[in-house]
Amino acid sequence: MTKIKSKQQQLSTKIENKLSKYYFDVQGITPGVSLDEAYLARVFTKIAVGSATVWWSLLEVKDFLELRKNLKTRRKPNGVPRKDTF
Repeated sequence: MTKIKSKQQQLSTKIENKLSKYYFDVQGITPGVSLDEAYLARVFTKIAVGSATVWWSLLEVKDFLELRKNLKTRRKPNGVPRKDTF
């Protein structure tokens, strides 16, 4: 039983040592960096560009769905397919 606990302890120590070398950040926002104007400008720029990208993508999806809906109603009004005049 003590062998298992010692192995668990060793494994736990190895994992902690490995994870202490790495850190997870959010889109380039590194922890422990002094907040100067240039750094804040970069962060706000990343946030603004990301937000604009999401907004534009949502508008594109909305337009696509509306066009798809309109095309479906034009093709089959009242369930009857459109006929060619030629």
